[in-house]
Amino acid sequence: GIYTLILSGLGVQAPVIVEQLGNDIIFVTLLAVIAYCVGSSALGITPDKLPFISDRVNGRMPTIDMFDEEGKLMPRFNNEDNKKEDGDDEKKD
Repeated sequence: GIYTLILSGLGVQAPVIVEQLGNDIIFVTLLAVIAYCVGSSALGITPDKLPFISDRVNGRMPTIDMFDEEGKLMPRFNNEDNKKEDGDDEKKD
């Protein structure tokens, strides 16, 4: 697994039980995430409560305001700059 690869790169030989435990933790975590996503979706709830992952996914998913009048995608490159510019425009009016 990934632990074996990392440890072999460091020149360390880990016991087999440590490798198995690491692989089991990764597998169980993956199953839990998939179960949460499927369960939330089945109940009609957006599965957006995953730490580290949800914020990144929300930042990458296209929204209706990213399309122009012709239906062409106009991606956001830097959300913070866009928010500042929007705020500056409102102050000027």
